[in-house]
Amino acid sequence: MTIAAAAPMAPQAARVSLVRPERLAEAIRDNRLGDFKAVSEVAACLMPLLTALGWRGSARDMAEALPHFADTLDLIDLRNVLVSLGYESQEQRCRLEGVDPRLLPALFVSDAGDAYVLTGRDGNQLRAFDGRRSDWIDLPADRTRGRIYLFTEIPAELTPQQRAAAGPWFGELAKRFRRAAYPLVAVTLVLNVLALAVPIFIMVVYDKVIGSRSVDTLSFLVAGLGVALVADLMLRHIRARMIGSIAGRLDYILGAEAFKQILTLPPSFTERATVGSQISRIKEFESVREFFTGPLATTALEIPFVILFVIVIAFIGGPIAFVPIAMIVAFLAFGWYWLPVLRETVAKASRARSERHAFLVETVANMRGVKVAAAQETWRDRFRTLSANAVTANFDTAKNQVILQTAAHVLMTVSGIAVLAIGTFRVIEGLMSVGALIATMILVWKVLSPLQTGFLAFTRLEQVKLGIRQLNQLMQLPPEHQLSRSGLLARKFKGQVAFNRVSFRYSADTDPAMLGATFTIESGELVTIIGNNGSGKTTMLKLIAGMYTPQAGTVTVDGLDIRQLDPSELRRSVGYVPKHPHLFHGTIAQNLRLSDPTASDEQLARATAEAGVLHTILQLPQGFETRIGDSRKAHLPYGFSQRMAMARALVRDAPILLLDEPATSLDEVGDGALVSLLKRLRGQRTVFMISHRPSHIRLSDRVIVLDRGAVAFMGAPDEALDALRRIAQ
Repeated sequence: MTIAAAAPMAPQAARVSLVRPERLAEAIRDNRLGDFKAVSEVAACLMPLLTALGWRGSARDMAEALPHFADTLDLIDLRNVLVSLGYESQEQRCRLEGVDPRLLPALFVSDAGDAYVLTGRDGNQLRAFDGRRSDWIDLPADRTRGRIYLFTEIPAELTPQQRAAAGPWFGELAKRFRRAAYPLVAVTLVLNVLALAVPIFIMVVYDKVIGSRSVDTLSFLVAGLGVALVADLMLRHIRARMIGSIAGRLDYILGAEAFKQILTLPPSFTERATVGSQISRIKEFESVREFFTGPLATTALEIPFVILFVIVIAFIGGPIAFVPIAMIVAFLAFGWYWLPVLRETVAKASRARSERHAFLVETVANMRGVKVAAAQETWRDRFRTLSANAVTANFDTAKNQVILQTAAHVLMTVSGIAVLAIGTFRVIEGLMSVGALIATMILVWKVLSPLQTGFLAFTRLEQVKLGIRQLNQLMQLPPEHQLSRSGLLARKFKGQVAFNRVSFRYSADTDPAMLGATFTIESGELVTIIGNNGSGKTTMLKLIAGMYTPQAGTVTVDGLDIRQLDPSELRRSVGYVPKHPHLFHGTIAQNLRLSDPTASDEQLARATAEAGVLHTILQLPQGFETRIGDSRKAHLPYGFSQRMAMARALVRDAPILLLDEPATSLDEVGDGALVSLLKRLRGQRTVFMISHRPSHIRLSDRVIVLDRGAVAFMGAPDEALDALRRIAQ
């Protein structure tokens, strides 16, 4: 089917225009970029705002920063996009007449919801882009009220050396919340002062009101107590909102930064562990989030103010203050003694849960393989063993938790009895009143209650410490590259690839996967790589793609060592079709645009036509908007995933194309289409293909024969098969 025939394939997406990276200026002018077209007022302001800020990135940088449903951006989405592109923002209330031209450009959103990009001021006129009209206007600097958003460039990311020198990552993150913590501590202080109202009220009632039978005094006291309780209720509501705001921001930053760090790690770091173990490790971070979003955060705020209640107890009850002080020492001493045991049991339980969770993930992902191998009994025995270990570890943790609860209960009971006994003697001796004794009892509970909560939360605190420790370790790992905010340095590669005595092994205790490989492939050549299993064919492709770096020798692209290139920049110049392609959950168009988010519908149609899958897509009920991924791909035609992977690589229009056995799932017709495609690509792109099919080998300009990681032969296709036979003998 021709490209023209594909025009009606997805009418709901026909509004998307073709935008290439070098045409970013036109895209910004027209407010159109790949799959994005501004619909909301705020979305319409995005590109004019970037132009005013002097942003000079690429179209791809822009497309990757946009969310899936970017057409209707709101303010939160827009600010998040600007953060991804290197600009942080500050919000202020103001009138248009009060806008300082020195702070422009800025985004202004009126109370009526109108959005403007302000770029300059001339007297009582502001030069502005009107998001509703999608046009530039002269806006009167009148008394219109609203919010102005001022943008400043985010400093460059720290290098791994700077990160290590800066200290633990979580500690540096916590420092960013110092300003928000000061009012929170102040509110907590006022709440603790107000908490004195009830015990003082009771003491005055017992000592003054009842003895003098003064009803008028009682009325004033009740009124005052009511005011204090109302103020307490309001302040607690304010504090809850403040804690929620801080916890929400912290939760977002923790999740976003941890996920970003995982994505920027070299593949060798993430491939060493199974998927299940990695997911289990990420789940450990939830304990950090739950600490700041749960009641423990409030308890942590309350504990420092117990000294206030101890001082009041000493003022009212004298030596009775030594009772809560002694209990505080007892809590600390018992915690210090029991903490090592608790830390060990918590770590053991965490490991056991992670192992069981990893096993479950592995089982679900490979259920078909387990059934084919008839290994259900073995798998069940392994799960029983892991479950038994997890249950035993959880039992030990629960047992220690019971011991903590018992100790806390005993200490609380002893403190209550001691306060009552000492207070009774002091009342009998006339050293304090009955009202003072009751007030002292209440204050003692105020002291010991947060201590007991914190004491019982030792298990949770250990989990939080473990999560923070793992988070710090994750953030200290060196990423394979620093995320770039500018596409100005993007290179245009021609496609020459050279190996110079390249050696590589996956771990120190394994044989080399690549050993002294040396060759040079010129731009536009079609090269087929053949060899026995384990000879290093796939490893060679991954080295070219920058997935790994050689431990010896150099891999160069257009004469540049790949270690000197940003891996992300290199991979954008490489199209890669793996042996076992994966389709992600989403539409067909979204899967194809993973390789180039700026691709238009015309580009998708062209790439799928070249890959021989366009006709299949058009036959689906929703065409390019058909959702695939997960179990849905099982209902798609045989070889569909392979052709989709090929189309995704072609969408990128990269000068280097890597094909890892691309005909594995193709029938005779599909293989014929692949051969036709290779003929068209020959001379236009540098193609490396792993294949043992004679039809593919005959197409090649050169053939590389690998033997245990070394280049055993490189030359004409006719001689390659003979070389492979000699190796087999």
